[in-house]
Amino acid sequence: MKYKINISIKNLNETKFLAKVISKIVHPKVLILLKGKIGTGKTTFTSYLINEIAKEKTKVLSPTFPIVNTNKFGDKEVWHYDLYRLNNKNEFYSLDFEIAFDNYVIVEWPEVMEDLFPQKRIEIMFKDFGDYSRKVDVIFFGYDYPFYNKVWKLLKQKF
Repeated sequence: MKYKINISIKNLNETKFLAKVISKIVHPKVLILLKGKIGTGKTTFTSYLINEIAKEKTKVLSPTFPIVNTNKFGDKEVWHYDLYRLNNKNEFYSLDFEIAFDNYVIVEWPEVMEDLFPQKRIEIMFKDFGDYSRKVDVIFFGYDYPFYNKVWKLLKQKF
């Protein structure tokens, strides 16, 4: 089963609001995959999301070069992956996903290894309109209607 929400984001405050809403429904073992071209807001969204999960202001760095960054906040641990530079599945298997999945997991550029991810996941796709606005699709794979509806009710407060 798949449910999809389409929204338009016009500024960083709306990106932050989306992250706040998503932070209310994520917990360890909820996989978030972020898709979109370079510069469409994946890392900015992730920064806002990690800050919401942490409940504190923290600097979030892009994991483009190290491929994975982990952030620990008390008993919460967030694994932030950027798979853009991966070339093959062997590289993927060395990234400790089996350990990460017990925590919060956010993956940028999942297309590289998409067939290896669990069926139950949330995909957020960012599309640039060129004027600082974005079309964002939030797609829930393997979640039931009440889960999707909870997110929709929160998002429609602003969008």
